[in-house]
Amino acid sequence: MQTEQLTQVHLGDDHGETRPISQQNFDVASFSSEEARFQEKLLNLCPANLWPKASYTTGCPRPVLVGQYHQQQLKDLHEALTAAITDVVQRWWSDKDARFPERMPLEDKEEELLQWIEGQVMIGNLPQFSQCRGSWRPDFLVEDNGEREENYCITEINTRFSFNGFMHEAYGQAATNESLESAETVLMPATDPDTILEGLFNLFDPEYPLHLLKGTEKGIDIHMFINAVWRRFGVKPRLIAPADLRLFPDARSKSGFRLCSVIHDRDGQVLHTWRFVAPYGEICEEIYQVGLELHQRELLALEPEMLRQISLRCFNDMRTILLVHDKRMLGIVRKEIPQLVARGVVTAVQAEALRLGIAETLIPGSKELKDLLQVSLTSPGLRHGYILKPIRSGKGNGIIFGDDVTAPEWISLLQALTSPGEISAELCVVQRRITPRKYDLVLRASEGMVRYPLVGTYHVTNGELLGLGTWRASGGRIVAVASGGSWICSVMKGVRDFQEE
Repeated sequence: MQTEQLTQVHLGDDHGETRPISQQNFDVASFSSEEARFQEKLLNLCPANLWPKASYTTGCPRPVLVGQYHQQQLKDLHEALTAAITDVVQRWWSDKDARFPERMPLEDKEEELLQWIEGQVMIGNLPQFSQCRGSWRPDFLVEDNGEREENYCITEINTRFSFNGFMHEAYGQAATNESLESAETVLMPATDPDTILEGLFNLFDPEYPLHLLKGTEKGIDIHMFINAVWRRFGVKPRLIAPADLRLFPDARSKSGFRLCSVIHDRDGQVLHTWRFVAPYGEICEEIYQVGLELHQRELLALEPEMLRQISLRCFNDMRTILLVHDKRMLGIVRKEIPQLVARGVVTAVQAEALRLGIAETLIPGSKELKDLLQVSLTSPGLRHGYILKPIRSGKGNGIIFGDDVTAPEWISLLQALTSPGEISAELCVVQRRITPRKYDLVLRASEGMVRYPLVGTYHVTNGELLGLGTWRASGGRIVAVASGGSWICSVMKGVRDFQEE
């Protein structure tokens, strides 16, 4: 039974009191001082130059108090979603009746790669997807939907870049925990920052060099991650670009090739176990494990054999990047719920968690999208309840709200999606527009109290729930830390307090 709603709290003044944010206890001087102390704590954990766009300045020291109800809802949704997606991905090619490749077509080069990966699984060169699901960060909105108060509804799963959000949560929660200790409150952290970091560290083997392949993306948490690895293990992951990659035939390798990177800096050119002088005098370092921070177009620009060799060594599995990150996957999972129950993949209770917890997502070319088009022809106002989202975007890029276009424009957009043709970066899903619940917040003392929605996220590595991530909040329709939104960590009551309720 839920007894409390999500509430932003002030962790205490000189008397150590913890109180919900309200106009009565809002004090500009006190809150400004609190923000300065919080920033100082964040900078003690990670140097200022590694926080993207000085994002330590947008962290909010006043956490969101979550209840046991919220944590259980998150756990149940995560377990159901993980079981469902794992099952879908593992039968992507083998279940002919499900017609997944037909319902969610990829580019030819992507399909060829995934079929090759399937073959590598069959001969034992790669594990089943259930053993290497990589890094996931689902985003969710909080809604009152008539069936459940404060329902968490997932709108996308971010898996392209392994580290984004993880480091902000780990450091923000650590700083929040310091405040909890000094306030001597009965509250406790809602997420353990060490669990978040260990989840990332478990993606790779510190005994081998770690390469991070990055292209045009400037990077958000990746630079903070590099620093954290260096501080923890005493080794620094090497950032490399696609142009640095080299491939050499190697009869001793099970893949038939040796994947390497050219070493440019002088300090790195000292020869050791992993390095050698290649033909033409280049000093190269062998790549045993690699993290990717490449956009799909950058992946596809690589030579097919290079892409295959990377697929054998990247810890954020290509099946995760190409299938799980794609917003069409949410539509696939919702549509598959009856089959998942019939086959015993999820229980009836988990099916309900998926129905409530995944935003209604219509896939290009699907019957559901064509039905929406027909209804929209006679009910033009229907568009106000939907949005269009590019299938592979992130950070809120490219989203079109139905009420931002005219009725004829909306019909034209839907018509283009009924027979989409080529797969492109502009291809969109149609998603039910969620009306998020709004909360009283003080994000910055200088701005006073505001009433904004909270966008939630949670962190997963290899199928394990690491915990609730940061909440994001701003006055815009689209909320992203990359575009200046505030981020907030979470606290909860101790277990004893829950038992007393």
